[in-house]
Amino acid sequence: MTKTKEIISIEYSLKEILSNLSDQDIKEIIGKTKSYLYKCADPDNDVHHIHFKDVLELEKAMIHLKNKTPFSNLFRDYIAVRHEEVSNPKEILSEVVGIGGRMGDLMDSIRESQDEKSSGGVTIVPHEKEIIYNEIQKLDEQLMKIKSILKSI
Repeated sequence: MTKTKEIISIEYSLKEILSNLSDQDIKEIIGKTKSYLYKCADPDNDVHHIHFKDVLELEKAMIHLKNKTPFSNLFRDYIAVRHEEVSNPKEILSEVVGIGGRMGDLMDSIRESQDEKSSGGVTIVPHEKEIIYNEIQKLDEQLMKIKSILKSI
């Protein structure tokens, strides 16, 4: 039976590892079996815990093989997400709708920076990079708020 895992948890990150790497990959990377990682990914198993050195090796392999960072995402989200209760879970819809607007702002800033009439022409110059980066930060903050709401539901 499939067990529900917290979204922002080591078990959830291990679930991504297990769905992307074969038993052979895991053996070559950390010298352990896929079944061992399944035990570590069981939120009810207090006996099996993954070693941090294995987390680092698996993360490095996931970046190299799949261009994914499940543990880096976990660390970033765990630190960034608020741990207080959200009063109204229906806020998630307005936050998701807000993402569309933020995405439009990001696309506009990139399009404007690559316009021939912009200060750098088709090349993105430093002040345009800063504008684009700020739009990405706003988008990231919105995503963190959505993750926080999901965690509290």
